[in-house]
Amino acid sequence: SHVEIMRIGTYRKEWGGVSQEDIIDAIESGKILIPQIEVIPTAVIPNADLPPELEIRFDMDPSVADFGNQNEPLPVNWALRFIHNQLFKHFEFPSRFCP
Repeated sequence: SHVEIMRIGTYRKEWGGVSQEDIIDAIESGKILIPQIEVIPTAVIPNADLPPELEIRFDMDPSVADFGNQNEPLPVNWALRFIHNQLFKHFEFPSRFCP
């Protein structure tokens, strides 16, 4: 099982992708921070495929955090959004897609 955070499309730069080495270098350099991750399923839904497949969702809940109150716990599944936002900001290439 996996949770897709960023779709690369291709590792070939000439086809609009990013190299595997560039991704590893960014993570090993500390530019992309990966915290300890605890995820909680938020929904189970059928997708649009025929026949449909079941998808387990891991949405951040609430979807907008209240950072004004430091005593409030972080939203459920915050770490996935944190990693997703860093990857999307750091890597810009034509085949990039974030679900």
